[in-house]
Amino acid sequence: MCRAGSFLCCRCKKVAVFSIQSGMHMSDRIHRVVDDVFQISGTCSSYVIVDGDAAVVIDPGDGDWWEELPKIGVKRVEWVLLTHTHRDQCSGLYRLDRTRTKVAVPELERHLVEDVEAFWRRRPIYHNYNQVADFFSLPRSVPVDESLEDFAFFRWRDVELEVLPAPGHTPGSVTLSGEFSGRRLAFTGDLVDGSGNVPQIHNLQFGYGDALGAELSISSIALLRDSLPDVVCPGHGLPIDSPAETLESLAKRLSAFCTEIDHPIEPSPTEEFFELAPRLLQSTRQSCSWYVLRSNDGHALLIDLGYSSAAHARPCALGYRTRFLPTHIDTLKRDYGVDVIDAVVITHYHDDHVIGVPYLQRRWQVPVWCLDRIAPILRDPQHYNMPCLLPNRILVERTCRDRERFTWRGIEMQMHDLPGQTDLHSGISFEMKGVRYLAMGDSAHLRAGRLSHGHIIFANRVTAANHLKVAERMLEIEPDVLLHGHHRRELASADGDVLQGRADTPVTREDLLDFRESARHLEEVLSSLVEDGADEKCRADWVRIEPYRVRLAVGQSTTIDVIIENVGPDPIEIALRLIIAPGVTAAPPTARCLVAPGERHRSRHEVRVSQLDRSGPTILCVDVTRNGERLGWLAECQLWHEGTPC
Repeated sequence: MCRAGSFLCCRCKKVAVFSIQSGMHMSDRIHRVVDDVFQISGTCSSYVIVDGDAAVVIDPGDGDWWEELPKIGVKRVEWVLLTHTHRDQCSGLYRLDRTRTKVAVPELERHLVEDVEAFWRRRPIYHNYNQVADFFSLPRSVPVDESLEDFAFFRWRDVELEVLPAPGHTPGSVTLSGEFSGRRLAFTGDLVDGSGNVPQIHNLQFGYGDALGAELSISSIALLRDSLPDVVCPGHGLPIDSPAETLESLAKRLSAFCTEIDHPIEPSPTEEFFELAPRLLQSTRQSCSWYVLRSNDGHALLIDLGYSSAAHARPCALGYRTRFLPTHIDTLKRDYGVDVIDAVVITHYHDDHVIGVPYLQRRWQVPVWCLDRIAPILRDPQHYNMPCLLPNRILVERTCRDRERFTWRGIEMQMHDLPGQTDLHSGISFEMKGVRYLAMGDSAHLRAGRLSHGHIIFANRVTAANHLKVAERMLEIEPDVLLHGHHRRELASADGDVLQGRADTPVTREDLLDFRESARHLEEVLSSLVEDGADEKCRADWVRIEPYRVRLAVGQSTTIDVIIENVGPDPIEIALRLIIAPGVTAAPPTARCLVAPGERHRSRHEVRVSQLDRSGPTILCVDVTRNGERLGWLAECQLWHEGTPC
């Protein structure tokens, strides 16, 4: 019995290493995995997919074996793909003839290849609590031809490789999975090595003292297992045949590692969903709460779609984009009989509420419905500079006006403008079995057992007036149950254990009045901080430029709008002057407007560039005078050369 007890330790476990059969040994370094797929050993295990005399290479290592490719009939390499961007996997990129070979890298690590000098300029060594192993990045940039996007497919001739997110060894790692000679091969990089272990332990630590890389690896292993690979082709060591048991063992040992160094893992619930009502489900994991309405014939309507685990959101604090792994979606199909997701109705644009939507749209073309005011930021996030933006464009099929009613599978629903935690926020009310529900995203929380306004983040264009609007609308709707985006009740199990609870909260009219009182109290507290104009002074972006980020080539022009929003009680007279950089012209360069209370004015300008800095954005500002008072350069936008990574 190994010391690990309930799981096999690395000395006791058996790993089904892929056998090198007769005729498969090509040289001391080259081995055939299956027909037309070869492994080459070097600073890492590289893989060569051959079609005739052409090939694709996965993870070239240092590339010192390049001259041996003719031994397997390869005269030219058309593509090099990376599973991640550590130097032992990809320093051979410098050997490539780029007139003959293209390069594709994981989307979330593209900056570490094509713009790595910018990374080295920014990477701190003082006050550094970021333990991601990106010091193992390349020393010089290499041009990149294509990004390997999560759940997309890389296609070359008759070869099709699915890109699976595989965070763990690095935040942006991927697995490439495809069918070869009737077997599914998974090229996993450094998620697991040929002995069924991790290649290095230190890479499992992302933050100071955590084991986030290990926790993410567990999720990545689960996704890999669900893809049912016949052979795992690791970045170090020999391929693993029939890898399910090996992967299960590694996941258990990673979990024990997290426990040992006091990194709490979000418990895997007995169920992925709470059943709030016979046709209403709530996700159970510790990210945002999102909801599923089910029909009796296999159809579903989702309200938001967040992370499957809170751990998937944490890399953003370390400067990396977050990933979506579809654990809950698979559960809906497997355990709840959901065959078709008819649409996702979105409460608001924040990334933790929409992170899974691009996956649904890429995989199944699932429509999105939302309040008309929210659609623009979903469709064109680069137009905005607001918190919690998802970088992906979301296709919006249907928009609803405030108070507009619509029906899904016999359930009448109504869209509401609920500008609470963010000004661009909605709620969806509906009735089932005589109970009136209001799915309200993040517009209300519970504080000390009482219903209260939610978190206040001023960059979300929030003032006290926002929450007063929410309060009045909730009193009008008179819901019986609020479906929160984050707040959860604690429930006691039969044996007395406290369980992380449900996010549905029964409410009375007195609770709704409590909410209104909290909004009024917020207004009083904010007003006490300034002499006057509290709402205006909560808003940094009452003057702003859209689009905020523009990509264009030298010689091109674009149109920008300077937006003036009057959130005060009196009319304001505004004078604008664009502050331009060398090589940039604007027409007209100035503008004047009178903006009534509660109104918004757009001043349109054409911007033309004759030169742009390729090292970063060119910043265009606007100087503002209000009612004769000079306020300075209040807003800016970014002009990026179309060839510069951003």
